[in-house]
Amino acid sequence: MTEQTVTKETKAGVVVIGRNEGERLKRCLASVLAQHRGPIVYVDSGSTDGSVEHAKSVNVEVVALDMTRPFTMARGRNAGLDYLLEHYPDCEFVQFVDGDCEVAAEWIERGLQFLEQHPDYAGVCGNRSERYPQATIYNRLIAMEWQGSEGEVDACGGDAMYRVGPLIAEQGFNSSMIAGEEGELCLRLRDSGFVINRLNIPMTLHDADMHRFIQWWYRAVRCGHAYAQGFDLHRYHPEGYKRRQVVSSLVYGLFCPVLLLLLLILSVTQTFSLLPQLFILTAVLFVASLYIRIIEKGFRSRFALGNAGAQALLYGLFIALGKLPEAQGVCKYYFNKMRGVTAKIIEYRTS
Repeated sequence: MTEQTVTKETKAGVVVIGRNEGERLKRCLASVLAQHRGPIVYVDSGSTDGSVEHAKSVNVEVVALDMTRPFTMARGRNAGLDYLLEHYPDCEFVQFVDGDCEVAAEWIERGLQFLEQHPDYAGVCGNRSERYPQATIYNRLIAMEWQGSEGEVDACGGDAMYRVGPLIAEQGFNSSMIAGEEGELCLRLRDSGFVINRLNIPMTLHDADMHRFIQWWYRAVRCGHAYAQGFDLHRYHPEGYKRRQVVSSLVYGLFCPVLLLLLLILSVTQTFSLLPQLFILTAVLFVASLYIRIIEKGFRSRFALGNAGAQALLYGLFIALGKLPEAQGVCKYYFNKMRGVTAKIIEYRTS
């Protein structure tokens, strides 16, 4: 490797992670190459669709992970960062991109400018949008999920630009996490006195490619697992990291459904006088009102961001329904922990 001259282009590197992303990866790399002349690293996780060969063909450097070890997206990002630090030691900033995303024109320059002008900020992200939001209801749900406000935020998602120094100090992402590693890293960065910012400009275009209910379900299971692991890692944190999400998932995704089932069994198998029947009916209506409240909160949050009423209602309904797979993910985490089993990544999309 020849000695690198530090220029505006080489002071920032890009790390792309992926596995069997096919055409999505080709669009991703093309979007980065169109605007960035600095180092670009693609970290591959056992692809069998020619991803590695394509990356090399467009002169992108490749790191192929050892797949005999458990794979996580956090591990992939860390491997890319380690490669940058080894081969481009003067790299001051790193842009992480998921292989199913395209980077918006000029985003890398805009993100770099922000971090250069704001030394107290460890990371910056922009708006992530969905490539085909109208293709399926699941794509529409994910498109609404990406919406958020600009300014100081608690965390960035998978696509974000970071200052390298703080990442090294915090030893990068937690490789044991199969999801939610970005928020956990940002928590540690904020604890160290840094700030995370979101700019109200396009950053990436995501391709969810989600067509089946079971895919949505697995993704929500992964989300619940991330809640539980994040809470377990920081259970004594004064912020109560992910505590509310874990409790909500268990109450609405496990306790309430079991309670409703028991009440239903009692109502059809037992003969009660009027008073017990009224009690059962009241209990059922109370539990139902809790779910209506969740739906209403989801509806209001999306409606306030400019979504049509029908779309906002769809979002609210799936927020309530999502408590079931989230509870499954929470239970899965603690069950595996009790057995001493290393969690494996929960994939919702096949090649």
